[in-house]
Amino acid sequence: MTTDIKTPVSIITGFLGSGKTTLINHLIQLPVLANSIVLVNEFGEISIDSDLI
Repeated sequence: MTTDIKTPVSIITGFLGSGKTTLINHLIQLPVLANSIVLVNEFGEISIDSDLI
């Protein structure tokens, strides 16, 4: 028997300084998102948000 389990996924994108990190930090404090996973993908040589999230 096969069960199709769908996992909700949200992708947050935007320009530098548009508020993505602020939004993510707000969202991960909500009780409804307590079991969420956040993946941060930075392609630059300098990591900007790794210490902020």
